[in-house]
Amino acid sequence: ATTSARRRARDMSSDACCAHDHDCDASTCGNASLHAFVDVPAVTAFNAREDDAAPGVIRAWERRHDRTGRALVSEDDGELVIRIPFTTDVKLRGVMVLGGADGRAPREMRAFANRRDIDAMNASRKTPTQKWDLTVDEDGVLEYTTEAASWQATASVTLYFPANFNDDGETEIWYIGLRGEGTGHDRDMVVTAVYESRAQPQDHEVPEENKAAARLGM
Repeated sequence: ATTSARRRARDMSSDACCAHDHDCDASTCGNASLHAFVDVPAVTAFNAREDDAAPGVIRAWERRHDRTGRALVSEDDGELVIRIPFTTDVKLRGVMVLGGADGRAPREMRAFANRRDIDAMNASRKTPTQKWDLTVDEDGVLEYTTEAASWQATASVTLYFPANFNDDGETEIWYIGLRGEGTGHDRDMVVTAVYESRAQPQDHEVPEENKAAARLGM
């Protein structure tokens, strides 16, 4: 991104909330990509023209300029929601978004940590974990960094894009990149371990023949 574009990203950080831009290159975003930790087949979009286009915009950092597939395009009003689950808990450090041309790129992003209840019907009413005002990034070098304390154990991130730069019509997204590190903490394994460590009624059932013997005083 140009210097002026980066300056716009900083100037647009209203509410002191969260738009701190960071330039990406192979030594930063490339080496710390979370793509390997994303459960890509389970990526889900809401209010999208083609829901099955969602997994295709979650790609490795090196393929961020790839336009051979399909963009994720909103329905009529421009709102888009995309839920991105991880295969293990991660520390999310930054998000990159490459949108469409001619004003179809999203101009705001609200992110929710570990909220699987967010969809197109309620996203606008929910308080996000963090939000950013976006700028157009045609070169794929601008990243929006997270507040580290809020994203230490992230099992999923849901991104809500309320509108585009046209304030009308379709919102178009070609690429979403996530930077951070995996923790190796698998929540499903932990839940299973806790369940199995608890005494289960069936583990202490007395066989029927023993019950009968007890009734006969044997």
